[in-house]
Amino acid sequence: MSGPAGAQRTLALETSAMTPPGINPYADSTARRAFLDREARLRQLPEVERDFVRLGDMPDLARWLDQIRATGGCAAPVHLAGHTTTLASDTGEVLRHYTTATEPGGRLAVRCRNRRASRCAPCSREHSGDTFHLVRAGLSGGKGVPDSVRTRPRLFVTLTAPSFGRVHRVGVCHPARRGRCEHSGRHGCGGTHSATDVLVGQPLCTSCYDYPGHVLWNASAPTLWKAFRVFSSG
Repeated sequence: MSGPAGAQRTLALETSAMTPPGINPYADSTARRAFLDREARLRQLPEVERDFVRLGDMPDLARWLDQIRATGGCAAPVHLAGHTTTLASDTGEVLRHYTTATEPGGRLAVRCRNRRASRCAPCSREHSGDTFHLVRAGLSGGKGVPDSVRTRPRLFVTLTAPSFGRVHRVGVCHPARRGRCEHSGRHGCGGTHSATDVLVGQPLCTSCYDYPGHVLWNASAPTLWKAFRVFSSG
């Protein structure tokens, strides 16, 4: 939960299946009096704290906490609802069946796995940690990578795709120049663009821009990358 407002919304969903506040479920006078006294004390608390108290009374609180721990404190978890059944391919025997109907609120929370810290700091931090260990294993071995990589040359290679034509860019764009291209388009822009400007990334001249080359390059990029890896490792 990212804050009081988020906690309030989440807790309201989780407590929806509980006894509605203020509704007396007891017929015995002593139990009824205790229930009403408790409700009176709860009404003196802030709304979020009241939800926390009622959450603590949930019979499936332990499973709800398990879900929170499993998501690593994800600030924006994805909630899944449904069921899955695993069958033996030869006999059709049911090997495993799972349904979210038995989960708190009838749903299962999973990580959002967003890499941007502005969207979800816990998931972004986990991704950064995973990246560190992958890079470290590639340099010193481990996690399935042989230790012999320590004695091999290390290169930091930056690969850049070819240019398919000039496009508008963030900040000071291409300076305006005299003359025009063969399609009567300008050789420069001369303007300044913000990151949200719709012109950013658009060609200065749509007739000069190599759209077929752009499409073919991106379509062939996986094959080109594979060929590069085979050539460089062989």
